[in-house]
Amino acid sequence: MKRKTKRIISTLLAGVICALSVPAAAAPASAASYNSGGVICDDQLGDGHIVFYPESLLVQDETTYPVIVWANGTMCAPVLYYGLLSDLAADGYIVVANREMFAGNGNAQRASIDFITAENYDAGSVFYGKADLEHIGAAGHSQGGMSSVNAAAADARIDCVFTIAGNVQTGSAAQLTVPAFYAAGSADWIVPASRYVKPAYNSTHSTAVYASLKGAGHTKCCTSPGSYSGYMTAWFDAFLREDAACYQVFTAGGALSRDRSWTGYASKNM
Repeated sequence: MKRKTKRIISTLLAGVICALSVPAAAAPASAASYNSGGVICDDQLGDGHIVFYPESLLVQDETTYPVIVWANGTMCAPVLYYGLLSDLAADGYIVVANREMFAGNGNAQRASIDFITAENYDAGSVFYGKADLEHIGAAGHSQGGMSSVNAAAADARIDCVFTIAGNVQTGSAAQLTVPAFYAAGSADWIVPASRYVKPAYNSTHSTAVYASLKGAGHTKCCTSPGSYSGYMTAWFDAFLREDAACYQVFTAGGALSRDRSWTGYASKNM
């Protein structure tokens, strides 16, 4: 009971930290159909969804784009992650976020897959025929990291996972059958790596990687999205696009294991 109480307190603290520590200027007050650096964001799609996608998607051709479904941290508005999600979209992904602030069970991310699937088959949608539904990744921060693992464990449509400071339960991690990257922060006292992130990695039987960003606190992905987005896009490129060079980034001796900005690198089944 005490352990469960501590977990609840930790989760709520994470939400307060997210809500108070990220500068309001980190993203636009409204994302309604803005275009920045070749990335379009539309938050007027209904059903609480916000979609980031590359401007090239508007070209009338047969190109399709892999999908990433995103989950927010506890009490964290999606606007806090616009920089990170824009980085992913700039790499050629359709990134589907939502407004759920208590996403731990994974249902919101699974609903995001349902949403983009319906859009893909709707002739009146900008996403008509554009979503590569055979290549879907899940990503999230804090409770959203928990969500990503829970969603992937329950939904065969998800092909790989990237969690940031996720308070993932070891039982859920043990159910994964797809590749998972567990990113932590060495200065994160809200979701300590030793208590949550590394145990989840240790419990994973599928392909998995663990690494901790030196000096990173719990909201580093919000205040400095580029600290994570490079390895995030490489991870999704490796497993959604089957990019061999990106795969090598995560193997023992690869770029991540030699990156002095990260510590504690571990991998399995690579």
